[in-house]
Amino acid sequence: MNSTEKSWLTYQQVMEELHIGSVNTVYKMINDGLKVTSIGRLKRIERKELDKYLASKTI
Repeated sequence: MNSTEKSWLTYQQVMEELHIGSVNTVYKMINDGLKVTSIGRLKRIERKELDKYLASKTI
């Protein structure tokens, strides 16, 4: 992992990284199986979970 990469991402960071224009797409990914971790009231997506989710969607 690159030292500048963060291991925990906000929904906004996921959107920016994947060039997604709407948070609704992130919500759909979550409903489709992307794992989210709650830290108090914050919700974060672990980079390895995002990578696993994307790999599972590869055709």
